[in-house]
Amino acid sequence: MGIRILVADDDPDIVMSLSERLRWLGHDVVTAADGQAALAAVESHALDLAFFDVSMPRLNGIEALKIVRKRWPDLPVVVVTAYGTIRLAVEAMKEGAVDFITKPFEQGQIDQTVTTLIARMGQRVEITRLMGEITHDVKNLLMPLVAGTDLLAEEIDDVFKHLPTPAPAQAEQSHLACDEVISMFRNTSRRIQDRMKAIADYAALTRVSQKFESCVIGKIADSVVKSLRAPAERKQVVLKTDGLHALPAIVGDEARLYSLLYNLVNNAIPEVPPHGSVTIKGASAAGDDCVTLWVSDTGVGMPADLRDNLFTYRVVSTKAGGTGLGTKIIKEVVDMHGGQIIVESEPGQGTTFQIRLPIEGPTFLQNSDAAAQAGNSREAP
Repeated sequence: MGIRILVADDDPDIVMSLSERLRWLGHDVVTAADGQAALAAVESHALDLAFFDVSMPRLNGIEALKIVRKRWPDLPVVVVTAYGTIRLAVEAMKEGAVDFITKPFEQGQIDQTVTTLIARMGQRVEITRLMGEITHDVKNLLMPLVAGTDLLAEEIDDVFKHLPTPAPAQAEQSHLACDEVISMFRNTSRRIQDRMKAIADYAALTRVSQKFESCVIGKIADSVVKSLRAPAERKQVVLKTDGLHALPAIVGDEARLYSLLYNLVNNAIPEVPPHGSVTIKGASAAGDDCVTLWVSDTGVGMPADLRDNLFTYRVVSTKAGGTGLGTKIIKEVVDMHGGQIIVESEPGQGTTFQIRLPIEGPTFLQNSDAAAQAGNSREAP
């Protein structure tokens, strides 16, 4: 089955020969003559694979690759290089390119590269689909367990209330033992639910295409608070918002921004003692091209080693049953929006995440809009 492939190179002969070979193999081909045009093509087409020349004008292949890795982490990129620039190809591989080919290339090399990558794509799609199915099934299986645990707790409480009075000490001991077992069932089932939610969110993040449009942060935060109010109340934790509805609308992916705030708040709730709080706050100064968000909690805080490695490959989840996927989702969403995130935390003093998000969307989107407006003005009579 054919896939859609981007060929980005400033050499028309290379573009033509590579495109013709790919079309002969049965694939749909999109072309671009420079790095900015390549990113515009990635933005506007549902692509499965891209070939980037390392020496393109306006934005070279490695710079374009870095942007793609942040915003479209699952799009495989093959770099195209001349023999004299192998060093650049090696650098591109370090930045996340899946392979490289050298000019002049042989048709067999193109065929093998594309065939191998299509096989990998099929495996990834199947794994993602399987993850989604397993997560859905486990969540469904958990529902009667969660509901049954609550019903069992109510039934046991009612039974012990109506027991004869001669052996109160033994009854109290049995009641405590039942409460411990029920608490274990309840906590374990909720931990499994949280884990399945993290896996499902990450599968959705990698599977669903990005959709940048006008987003209202206050509305997104209200939905997050509504979704997490019940688990927060069980922990006697108060969820608050501050200043969000005064923020300007920003260009972003609403579903992913929801995942960003959801994971930050959801991760904070278990770390906050009873009667503590988690607050989502926002502000935007006049003339600033970004909005700033803070997600702060009155929790136990983090040791320095965890705080400093939180958004690196070295991070390890410290929560019971944690996957670490929530932190990965947070970082990837911030990166694909062209934003920044920092964390301030000390043991016993709570944690604050500060996120800055461009109002007009990622720099690439702003450049694309500017180029389109310039083109329209030139075409005007």
